[in-house]
Amino acid sequence: MSRCLQVIADDLSGAAECAAALAQASVSPAPLVVKGPLPIGGNWVVDSDSRAQDAAVAVARVAAIVRDASTHRASGDLLFKKIDSTLRGHVAEELRAVLEVPDAVHAAIVCPALPTQGRTLKEGVLHVHGQPRLGAGGLPVNLMNLLAPVDDGALLLRPPHGQTAASLARELLSVLERGTRVIAVDASDAEDLRRLALAIVIVSRTVRLLAVGAAGLCKALATELLQAGGPEHPMLAPSRDHPPIVAVVGSFSPVTTQQVDELAGQPDVHVARLDPSTWLESPVVVEQTVATAQACAERGDPVVLAVTGNAPAASSRALVQRMAEAAEPLLRRASTLVLTGGDTARSVLDRLGVERLQVLGELEPGICLSRDGARFVVTKAGGFGDSQSLVRVLRHLRNVSGGKPSPEGKE
Repeated sequence: MSRCLQVIADDLSGAAECAAALAQASVSPAPLVVKGPLPIGGNWVVDSDSRAQDAAVAVARVAAIVRDASTHRASGDLLFKKIDSTLRGHVAEELRAVLEVPDAVHAAIVCPALPTQGRTLKEGVLHVHGQPRLGAGGLPVNLMNLLAPVDDGALLLRPPHGQTAASLARELLSVLERGTRVIAVDASDAEDLRRLALAIVIVSRTVRLLAVGAAGLCKALATELLQAGGPEHPMLAPSRDHPPIVAVVGSFSPVTTQQVDELAGQPDVHVARLDPSTWLESPVVVEQTVATAQACAERGDPVVLAVTGNAPAASSRALVQRMAEAAEPLLRRASTLVLTGGDTARSVLDRLGVERLQVLGELEPGICLSRDGARFVVTKAGGFGDSQSLVRVLRHLRNVSGGKPSPEGKE
């Protein structure tokens, strides 16, 4: 029996990561739904755009998607709830919302580990590059504390080294048979995620599960569940006829700040950075900034519109919406958009009226290339990559799009 993987992500950059995993594992790529109705059956990914919303709005959106999905899901299909690997957003509230939809799922298995970005789960505590992530009050972020309000019987499993997927599946089934509805599982590396994914696939043959995690678990599940074995989808290159590349960077992550600093040091890349108050309250300065960027784009140079300084005290959604609004004429002329930050990507695509993306794959881990008709879209979460990631992405895009060659003349 053919089985499908259907993904609900809480932001757009994470949704693109999951869609890239499905594209790599499946014969036919899964559509990424930005807005509008879900596909009827098959593999798909939808961005609920709930992380940046109030909890009540987030819960309502996720519940509505699950109810819609449940009307068309085949018995063997697996539902995946993509969450942030550092547990930002409304993780508990959205999980409870899914569990409360009648007959949608019977239980949830949770693992937010993303080893490729240094995020692991040990003894239920979230670690980033080997160090416990600290939350409110300077205390380590413990997943079990987060899950307790969802299910006071939530259980943590710590699979021993060398345990097989079949053995882990039996353990999961035993716990579920005792009435537990939420199980968290430690994971430190890709092999842990592969074992967990295979165990979930085994258990989901008889129990209607919700798998919950970051892109690492989604990728492992796509590989184990779909196993198409077909050729990889071609990583199409942006058109040579329309070289302008426009990047919008709305993330305040220190990693992103380093990446933009490196771009600013590149010849023939125009970087314009304004602080939040200028973007929001100085329309004349913003208009001049965008006009200068547009002139550079017309010469064939990549342009980067970014934020600098400190993040606004309130939600950053208004800021990135303003950036998208101001840059709209420039964005519409671009052949390729590079969007850093899930809120940034959502705001730009909403402004352009994009409803679905065809995700082609990853340029680097967590940096996804998608297509919207003739336009290409690169998405990246703010904290992903190293200091040179955006330099490498723009260099690749310029070489394949017919723009000016990089100074080194090579990738």
